[in-house]
Order: sequence, then structure tokens, then C-alpha cells
Amino acid sequence: MTDKILISISAGWHAVQVAVGTPVSPPTLPAQILDQIPDQIPAQVPGTIASALRAAGQFEYGKDNFDEVDVWFFCDLDLPENAAFLHFEGLATHVEVYWNDGLILRSENMFIAHSLDLAALAISGKGRLSLRFLAMNTQLAQRRPRPRWKTRLLEQQQLRWMRTSLLGRMPGWSPPVAPVGPYRPILLELQSPVRITNKNISSSIDGADAVLNIELTVQSQQAVSACAINIGEHEFILDCEQLDENLYCIQGQCKIDEVKKWWPHTHGDAALYALELHVSCATQQWIFDLGHTGFRQIRVDQHDGDFNLHVNNVSLFCRGACWTPLDIISLQNESTDLRQMLTLARDAGMNMLRVVGTMVYETTAFYKLCDELGILVWQDCMFANMDYPVSDEAFAASITNEVQQFLQRTQSSPCIAIVCGNSEVEQQAAMLGQPAELWRNAFFAETLPALSEQYRPDVQYWPSSPSGGVMPFQLDTGVAHYFGVGAYLRPLDDARRSAVRFTSECLGFSNMPDDDLIDSMLNNGETPGPHPAWKQGVPRDNGTGWDFEDVRDHYMAELYKVNPASLRYAERERYLSLARTTTGEIMAKTIAEWRRSGSTCHGALIWFWRDLRPGAGWGIVDAHGKPKAAYYYLKRAMAALTVLITDEGLNGLCLHVINDGPQAFEGELELNLYRQSETRVAHGRIAVQVAAHSAIKVQDYALLPHFVDTNYAYRFGPAGHDVVEAALHDSEQIIANDFHFPQAHQCAVQADVGLRAHCSLNADGNHILHLSTKKLVQAVSIQIPGMLPEDNYFHMAPGSSRQVRLAAIHGKSVKVGQVQAQNALTGVRVVLEISTTTVVN
Repeated sequence: MTDKILISISAGWHAVQVAVGTPVSPPTLPAQILDQIPDQIPAQVPGTIASALRAAGQFEYGKDNFDEVDVWFFCDLDLPENAAFLHFEGLATHVEVYWNDGLILRSENMFIAHSLDLAALAISGKGRLSLRFLAMNTQLAQRRPRPRWKTRLLEQQQLRWMRTSLLGRMPGWSPPVAPVGPYRPILLELQSPVRITNKNISSSIDGADAVLNIELTVQSQQAVSACAINIGEHEFILDCEQLDENLYCIQGQCKIDEVKKWWPHTHGDAALYALELHVSCATQQWIFDLGHTGFRQIRVDQHDGDFNLHVNNVSLFCRGACWTPLDIISLQNESTDLRQMLTLARDAGMNMLRVVGTMVYETTAFYKLCDELGILVWQDCMFANMDYPVSDEAFAASITNEVQQFLQRTQSSPCIAIVCGNSEVEQQAAMLGQPAELWRNAFFAETLPALSEQYRPDVQYWPSSPSGGVMPFQLDTGVAHYFGVGAYLRPLDDARRSAVRFTSECLGFSNMPDDDLIDSMLNNGETPGPHPAWKQGVPRDNGTGWDFEDVRDHYMAELYKVNPASLRYAERERYLSLARTTTGEIMAKTIAEWRRSGSTCHGALIWFWRDLRPGAGWGIVDAHGKPKAAYYYLKRAMAALTVLITDEGLNGLCLHVINDGPQAFEGELELNLYRQSETRVAHGRIAVQVAAHSAIKVQDYALLPHFVDTNYAYRFGPAGHDVVEAALHDSEQIIANDFHFPQAHQCAVQADVGLRAHCSLNADGNHILHLSTKKLVQAVSIQIPGMLPEDNYFHMAPGSSRQVRLAAIHGKSVKVGQVQAQNALTGVRVVLEISTTTVVN
């Protein structure tokens, strides 16, 4: 026999919004709906009222304020005779649950799961399950003690009492879609003779060996005679102690010699071990799938203000993004979409994602996929920017239960590296001039680290993001949120001057999506800019007189020496092209600065992964799941094996060869200087060796036969070249390259740069795009509807060629596309053969 049987109660639901105070109660709910409230709609569970309205074709951003109304979800059930428990995985937020006319549950925390014993509640047979979500504004209107300081993130300060997501309630950057409804599954558990009622699993590394500690509480109708656990191919006998008539404690310490360690994908294999529990009773054996686990050691070096994460005693440069829900309307992660997004993150060289305290704890599937794909997780607890009333006894008990449940739910996931108390609570208090003793309360200073130590002793606890300096937002100590290059319009060299140690939030830009998304928002030919429909998708800080498109245009002017406003008026396509590459270039150069040899920085997480709604949001992936230009620039800058160029002023250019992988690299490093985007005027090539998990720095002079002012720092007369290329070769091909433009970043647009393109099919039936160029081409954009290129928006050196693999998106059949270089007047038409192409779901 196997694990307990769970049935998802997902079908047959309906939902309705009613005005606060409307006399609707479970006994009269059917009549009220049929006679007086005709606006009932079918509903998907798990889901929200917003997702139900969307499915019914009735949703529009800003049309409904779900915090102003009571929302009912209800369905009719015929419970089987062996129904035992009813599980609610997440209810947003203040909710009353009824079976027929009886109240069976009241919850005020959307982050807590509830399990109801049906026999104890005398629930059986046919009936109506009804969920009444009380209007949040009614709860907020209740008189409660005021905070010691007020956040600028939110308009309603009393949200500090509400254990709900801040999504939909943060003016400026979060769409006005408050999550209301059963956003996590509702499950029916059937009776089982053997049932696990509590589980604690922890792992540790001891040299080359690993230890798994397991402690379970098992309820059994028959006497338990023996217990064992399989960890991968290893079997261990467990101790079994009878606690009560039908209750047993099963525990053991299992040691695995020469264990395969779990690594982030940039540094090794994400080795996982399946966990399978065997419980033998008098007449039969029960098998329980306990998921999987991985064995790794997490350590953070904090010497002298540092924040340097080590995995298995290897220092990591953590890079990635702040994760955003795939669908803010439903808060669901469809399995295919989730795998696609996390695979995109992995393929971009990202080895860490941050789940931010303004959003929601992610689904179990999210953490399992991060385990599988080798992606570390920085996990905020769901607290942000507010003075939380942790001294209130009921509130403290609720949030303690919330965090305990999360830690237990994910305790065997090796992906979680950091558990962080909150987002910007310390920073907000400090920036408002509060004394240091008010920055951090006892819950974040004592309770949370104790819970973390109890349930996840293998992870690092950090009290707040940011935190660590004399001021919590100090950049050169501890963990920072860095927006010097970005919102504060600092020059690019500020990234080095600020001496950032680790930035868990950085480089927030209004990233321009591709034309297909723009066309879905605006009428044909309308230009993004001040258009009202467009501005709704552009993030801004609450209360400011500027938004993040202004930030992007500032850097566009600096980088390309153009007037963005004039371009937007007169040259729409050129403006859009430069807007896309501006943020990509800025982000890539900043990441290169932080990854260089000698940098003080050990991690950078982009703000953020995916747009919450269509538009030019902070996301490097658009709201439909398509990578933007910035994604590809970061993909090259974050690669595990790469070469990056940094400008060292009068010291010339440095070439940084980085090898994060587990194997040493031997190859060649090449340096090329070109004039007028075509003629090579200097060249050098040397052999290089880079040990595993390390990097080397090579001075440009080491590759050239004589002095050349590579970065045009000395300025002895006119520049002798206008572009520099560094290329890293293995024995067969160029595996990475980087470009530096000593003067104006943008080369003049030419009628013909010699760019050629055609497509072929490989032996697997996949499309391969073949590109070649006579002259330098910048930001080569591959736009083939229905196709996802492996790389995009890249530069190509004069006389070079390359191949780009294409994958079909959602199985669309396409025939024609275009390849366009930013410095070319016209694009190149590409015709594809129809085939059974690899599909990206």
C-alpha cells in the first residue's frame, strides 16, 4: 500500500461578490444567488475572484476593488464514506468556512494551512461547502493601535495587522488586483490505516559524508512491527517507539558515505536522493513517498562586513533575479509554465532567485523544481516595510505558526539557502529617522532565527533585506539594495565606487518588451510613452514625479549620445530599439563589474524576474513569458564560463575569464581591435588555463605586441579603433565574447553591413539560424513569431559567423521572420521550413 489518498476539490465551484452587509448566509445562499444576486460565475479552485472573473470574460484591471466587497466561493459535495480530513492549503484572507449552515473554520492568515477532522466535526454525506471572504476594507476600518512609524510603500497603514499579500495593494508598481479567494488547493483526504501526522527531516554534511536525521509521528490502526527508509539506493532501519495505543514515533540518523553533493547548476550537479518510507504492520506494508532531498553545506562568510555565500566550502557569486508570481491574477503556477520560467532562469546562468516579502510563499512545485534545476533560493518571510505588531499575542502566535509551517513544508529542499526575516523593514524605519532600537523587533531578532535553527539548521538566517551596516541600507557592508545605477541616476562606475558586498535587489529598470507585446497593448503605430494605457505598465515609486521610463531614457542619452524625447517623436522604431538595448547594456556592464577579479561583490539579484502586467515593467521577462532584450544581455554576463571586459582607466582594459564549473578550463583568449566597424587594426591570442570554481584576470597589454590605447584613456590624437572584442575559445569554437566601445556606444546606421541569414534543419528536426556579417553588427535582433532563440540581441565582430538554435513556442507553425541589426538600415528576411520543431511549453 502507498501514501495517503488526497482528492482535489477543484470542480463545481461558483463565486459571487456581494456588498458588505448584504444578508447572505449559508442557509439562504442558494435562494439569494438565484433570486437576488444573479452575478454568480463558475470559479476555478485553486484561484481567486479575479481569475474567476477573467475566465468569465469580466475582468479588467482596476474595474473591481476586491477589498470593498464580500466574496463567496461555494460548491456542492457528496463526501464518500471514507472521507477523513479536509485540507485548506491557503485562503486569502479573512475567511469564514461553512458546511451547510454551520461555521467550521475561521482564518485570518492567508499563509497558514488548515486541516479539519471531518469525524470530529460530524461532517459527512451531501452538503454545501461555502467560503465567505470578508471585505478587507471592513477589517482595516477596525480601530487598532497605530504604528510607531508609517511606511511610504502603502496607503493603508493598518495592513500591518493583516496577514495577507501586499500584491495589489502597493500603488505605483503592483497592479490593483488584491488576491481574494482560495488561492491554494482544497483537498479531501480519505481514511488510511497508517498516516503520518508530523514530519521533521534535516540533513548535514560531514566532510565527504552526509547525515539525514528523520523523526516522524505515525498513527496506525495496526501494530507497527518495523520501519525503514530508502535514501536513493541506500536503506536504513529506523527506530520505532510506541507512544500511545495507535501512535508511534519513528526516528533515525542515517549516514551516507561519499555522498553525491547537491550543487547550484553553475558549479556542479544538483544531485538529489529520493526518500521512501516503509512501515510494516501485522498484515501488510505501507510505502510513503517523502519526496527528495539533497546534501549540501551552506555557509556565509561575514568577516569584516562581508556577505559571501559558500556552498560545499566553495565561494559563489550568486546571480539571478527577484522572483515574481507567474500570474498575479490567479497566483497559480501551471506546471508547464513554471518549468519553462525556471528553465529560462537556469539557462540564463542564474543560480539564485529571491522570493520577496511583498508577495507570497511559493508553491511546493516551485521549490522542487529549483531543487531539480540547481537554483538556490533566497527566501523572505512575508513581511515588508511595516511596523508589525509582534507584541500582540494573537498576531505573534499566527505569524509563528505561518513561518513554522513554511519551514516544515520545505525542510528537505536543498535549494533554500537563505531565510530572511523581511524586506526593507529595517531600511524603512531607518530612512524615516527612527532610532536604531526600533529598526528590528524581537520576532525578527529572536523568534525567527530560533525557528530557522529548529526546522532548517542547514540554512543561513538573515534578519532583513537590506541589513548589516551602520545604516541598514549601507552598501559596503552586509546585504544591500543597490539602485545607484538605476533609480538614482548614478554613473556606471558607481557600481565599483559603492563597494557593494551583496545586493539582494538591484538594477530596477523599465525594460522595453518586443513589438508583439506592444502591439497587443496599443493600436497599430501608437508609440509607447505618455499614452495612458502604456503608463499603467510602467513602474514608479509611490509619490514621485518620475517613473522608471525616465530612468531608462536618462541612461539611453548617456550611453548612445542621443535625445530620447526627439527619437520617440520622430523615429519610433529606433527609439524602441535603443530602449531595449540600453537597459541590457547597463545591466550587463554592471554585472561584469561585480563579477570581475578583485570585486568586493559576491551576489546580485535583479529587480525583477517577470512583469506583473503587460508593459515595460521591471521584469526581464514580459508578462506573457517571453524574454526581453535585457534577459539575453544578462544571460551572457551571468554565464558560468565566460569572458568579461572592464575599463580600468589609465590601466587599460582587463579581460576576466571566469570558470564557475567543476572542471578546469583550457583554451585560448583573443583580443581584437577594429576601426570603422570593419578593419582589424590590432590582434592578440594567448593560451589560458582556469581552474575549477575560479577566475583569472588578463591585462590587455599581455595580448598585444605593442602599446595601444585600448580604452582611449590617454587620448593621444584621434582614436585608432572604435570597438574592442574579447573572445574565449575552446578547442572547437568561440564559447563566449564581450565587446567594449571606447567612445560613443552606438555606431552609425549603415545601409548595408553585410549581414546575411538563413535557416536549416539539423538531424533532430530543429531549426538552426545561420548568421554571418562583413562588418560589425550591433544588437542583432531575431524576431521570428512563434520561435524562441537561444541567444538574441548580441553583437557580431566583422567577418564573423555564428549559429543560433531556435525552439518553437507552444507548437506554433511559422514560415517567415526577420533578423535586424541595430546599426543596419534594413533587416534580413528569414524563411523557415515547417517541421516538428522542439516545443517550448
